[in-house]
Amino acid sequence: MHDPLPPVCVWLKRDLRVVDHAALAEACARARGGAVFAVFLYEPEVLAQPEWDASHTEFQRECLVDAEAALAKLGIRLVTRRGEAVAMLEQLRRETGYRLLVAHEETGTGVTDARDRRVRRWARDAGIEFHELPQTGVVRRLASRNGWNRLWEKRMEAPCAPLPRSTGTGGLATIRRLDTAGLLGCRELGQPADTKDRQRGGETAAGDVLDDFLSRRGRHYSGGISSPLSAPSCCSRLSPYLAFGAISMRRVWQASEARRLEVASCLAAAALPRERAELKAWQRSLKAVQSRMHWHCHFMQKLEDEPAIEFHNMLRAADGLREHEISAERLTAWQAGRTGYPLVDACMRSLVATGWLTFRMRALVVSFASYSLWLHWRPTGLFLARHFLDFEPGIHWSQLQMQSGTTGINTLRIYNPTKQALEQDPRGAFIRRWLPELAHVPPAYVHMPWTMPAEVQQAAGCLIGRDYPAPLVDHAAAVREAKRRLAAVRGAPEARAEARGVARRHGSRRDRRGSMQQDPVRRSLAGGVSNREVLRPDPQQMLPFFTAAQPSEADAAMPEDTSKRPPSRRRP
Repeated sequence: MHDPLPPVCVWLKRDLRVVDHAALAEACARARGGAVFAVFLYEPEVLAQPEWDASHTEFQRECLVDAEAALAKLGIRLVTRRGEAVAMLEQLRRETGYRLLVAHEETGTGVTDARDRRVRRWARDAGIEFHELPQTGVVRRLASRNGWNRLWEKRMEAPCAPLPRSTGTGGLATIRRLDTAGLLGCRELGQPADTKDRQRGGETAAGDVLDDFLSRRGRHYSGGISSPLSAPSCCSRLSPYLAFGAISMRRVWQASEARRLEVASCLAAAALPRERAELKAWQRSLKAVQSRMHWHCHFMQKLEDEPAIEFHNMLRAADGLREHEISAERLTAWQAGRTGYPLVDACMRSLVATGWLTFRMRALVVSFASYSLWLHWRPTGLFLARHFLDFEPGIHWSQLQMQSGTTGINTLRIYNPTKQALEQDPRGAFIRRWLPELAHVPPAYVHMPWTMPAEVQQAAGCLIGRDYPAPLVDHAAAVREAKRRLAAVRGAPEARAEARGVARRHGSRRDRRGSMQQDPVRRSLAGGVSNREVLRPDPQQMLPFFTAAQPSEADAAMPEDTSKRPPSRRRP
């Protein structure tokens, strides 16, 4: 009798799917007659992060329900355990004798990054082969941004990983006897109940959303994604599925590319003006969608290359700007949607209720917090992370810094909340939905209720200062002071020199047309502050396909840099 072959363990993290799952496919390919099993860990340190919310727990559980059923059909058992990662993986090693651990790379928070480092050290010491595979366009240990776009495209165009199937029998009896914690939700994990009216999780739901977007809703993506009225249906709504890995970036890219080619073929054969107009609208939308997919990983790459940006200003010359002036009163009012600026408040209440906002509105609430209220991006970012169902650390913290003016390479974006309200919600429908105290305010005053005469307030049943707050700050005066402070920091010679280093490390190397552009730092400093006070479309701030923003032109391109920098310190 031969000893049974040891099984192969696949560690699932934020990759809760079976289609295009490179780690599962790799494990099955290398099992060589041994069985394959998957493990998911409920880690106390991850669940205790300030970014974690009950909605994340329940969305994750729904993804796991789908994954468990799909894996069972492929002959792969899903085992869950509750505890610290190294302890649980070692316990499973003792119980099963596995010698190969396969997982996807993760660009996560500082907590998960430290966890992954511990697992690597443990695997080396225990003689376990730990194989990590990429699942996005993020490149680990990237030496230079030069050529990054080509690497991204190569990954997206590669064939999807084959559907895994465990056909081995070695160690199968042992795997069947393994204890499992089950698929845990908020109640079992001792968390408050999830109260959000949010999207449902799971790979099946992700596929349905993708199909619906590419066959129907995507037609209105270009032009319909900025307003909070049209964005919920015009946006892809794939971001939470990508954040939890319920669908792969490559699958989305290849499906969108197939649809693009289909539209191009139909357009070439179309003769009727109305048909051609419809197809051209699809063409514009698909082009915009694919552009945002590049930016998704562009922002994640920043955290991969410099994990400190989760906690510290990217431009260290900006240290001290806001850190010591955090107002608890202003932060609380902003979180509760009680700032006195209706669109900002409606956005915040909508986010807390649903877990989602269109990107333009995300940019608005961060701009207002950072410039009008002069709040530091870290506490505001933690609040938003908890409530964004699609929280993706690399995108989130890069965006918070960009929108707060602490990157040193981006033109500042300062939004006027009243003019944005007039532009994006002209009749106040979104405002009235989320601010019922303004339900009966006349249209002429719904965007600026503090201007209502006393008799109008009485008639509308909305007394300013009692039913709805007066403006917390004077936006115009606050913005003038914010500009002054930021200009003093960013214009200093040492800050300009530091900004060039930031651009070399994090700036994209080309614009959307593929041409090289001038030094983004020079353009940013020469252009000063871009104040979005004018009512006109802003393509740089239109909602992207995912959580990530379209970068400013200053961030979107840098001349080729031939200098070399040390590899990322994030990964050994």
